[in-house]
Amino acid sequence: MSTRHFLLTHDGAIEEFSEDEASAVAEGKQDLPRFADRRLRYVQVDFDDNVNDDGEIHVRTLGAIVSFDEDGHLRDANRASGEADALSEFEHDACVQYALRETIHQSYALN
Repeated sequence: MSTRHFLLTHDGAIEEFSEDEASAVAEGKQDLPRFADRRLRYVQVDFDDNVNDDGEIHVRTLGAIVSFDEDGHLRDANRASGEADALSEFEHDACVQYALRETIHQSYALN
């Protein structure tokens, strides 16, 4: 199983973090000063590394709202609490497609 981590910024960008980077941020070992005093949407995409016997790749997603302190250290992670926190279908699908880019090599995925 593989995991990809994404932060969605207020300017519409989607930034990916490696497993090591995401762990370091979560453990407080790495800060992200560019996100100081910000509250952002986080998406984690877990997926099978190989196609199963039916030709499928199982994908699981998890979302959260993450807050950073004035130095860019992760302060907390919570559930979405309103319309402003909601992840659009387009954003969700973009994270999934981007996570699978090396696995399905420009193929189309059925959601």
